[in-house]
Amino acid sequence: MKLQVSFDMIDLNKAIDIASIIKPYVDILEVGSPLIYKEGVKAIEEFKNKFPKKEIFADVKLVDRVENTIKIFANAGTNYISILAGTSNSTIQNASKMAHSNNIKIALDFVDAYSMGQSAMDAKALDIDLIIFHGPHESTKLTELLEEWENVRGNTTLPIFISGGITKNNINKVISLKPQGIIIGRAITQADNPAKEAEDFKSLIK
Repeated sequence: MKLQVSFDMIDLNKAIDIASIIKPYVDILEVGSPLIYKEGVKAIEEFKNKFPKKEIFADVKLVDRVENTIKIFANAGTNYISILAGTSNSTIQNASKMAHSNNIKIALDFVDAYSMGQSAMDAKALDIDLIIFHGPHESTKLTELLEEWENVRGNTTLPIFISGGITKNNINKVISLKPQGIIIGRAITQADNPAKEAEDFKSLIK
């Protein structure tokens, strides 16, 4: 089970500083969409330059005009890029083809999925590499979201990463579902001691 940490902030220097102290415990460093909106592709370049041995996830949330965007982020050093499940299947399939031709993986983000079960069922045919299982952060509690888990897991053999409001209070429930990865943001990045929190979470999911 992999630990992915999302940096959903707008201060690139702060993100780099935190990543520097938590990197021993983290498998994938996610450059969050707010940071990408603020700094653009520079954020990916900085993360890859500082952490060349770590996998970098660009949470771009693609929805359209995918070809040039994927090339830009691939050239910057990203290993994963995200696309929204709510966009058209033709766009998703085109994005998958473009990602793979640029030697990066593509993640289908369920944040706007019309039907999680259907999106899970379609994902393999669309040549997706992994699924990001979560709902809108502003409106969906993790306990409510997890009610959809069997509907998703039962409709795909692809790796699934669970994201959204994961803390030490609920992580055991998430672990019991046996996803391939867990994505944690503020519980680590906004902690008083991010390195200690990252170490604790990593030990829990081993």
